[in-house]
Amino acid sequence: MVAFFIMKQLFFLLGLFFIYSIPSFSQDNLLVGKKYFEDQLYMGITYNILNNKPAGLEQRGLSIGYQMGFIKDIPLNNKGSFSLGIGLGYGYNKFNQNLKISNQANEFSLVDLGSEGKNKFETHVIELPIEIRFRITSTPTVYKFWRIYIGGKISYVFASKSLYEDTIDGTDELIKNNSIPYQARWQYGPQISFGYSTFNFYTFYNLNNLFENAPNYDGLNVNELRTFKIGLQFYIF
Repeated sequence: MVAFFIMKQLFFLLGLFFIYSIPSFSQDNLLVGKKYFEDQLYMGITYNILNNKPAGLEQRGLSIGYQMGFIKDIPLNNKGSFSLGIGLGYGYNKFNQNLKISNQANEFSLVDLGSEGKNKFETHVIELPIEIRFRITSTPTVYKFWRIYIGGKISYVFASKSLYEDTIDGTDELIKNNSIPYQARWQYGPQISFGYSTFNFYTFYNLNNLFENAPNYDGLNVNELRTFKIGLQFYIF
């Protein structure tokens, strides 16, 4: 309920800023800040880490995430070195691990994967980022600069799926779920990006759990799993 209330407020603020910014961009005192419109389209790639793992749960291989979207840049001073950003984007997250999700009783269990075995779950999310933007070495004539963008985002998981595939004692087993049971739909947490010019280091920590109200089988509690993301963020236009 708290996340839903916050999201409604963000949509409301985003609408106000879009409406307000249309006439304001013609004012002379914001002309310099116009060049920072290049900061409004972003793309990112991350390595996704599972935190608060129950005993025996391990990640295997690369767990990659992608994100892209639009952030409305609103200069708060004449030279645009200090601004507010509110946006809307899409994110994809993959986790390769040994947590098997049954498609019958919606049970979670840990498995020993063979050399050719696969086990992963994926999420597709709509993201609402908001950040305070500091362009440290920016001047009216310098277009490449050091930046620190601090803020957070709320994400809504609109699709998820899991896949388990392995061969056990000569028998092939395949389990697919097009919707992960007990998936927490709302995700939120702080994020920060900093760097120079196009290339920037990025990190995000999820403050709520990945699953909720999942049954506890044989002492396996997945309800405290959280995610941590590190990677690169690219500001394009």
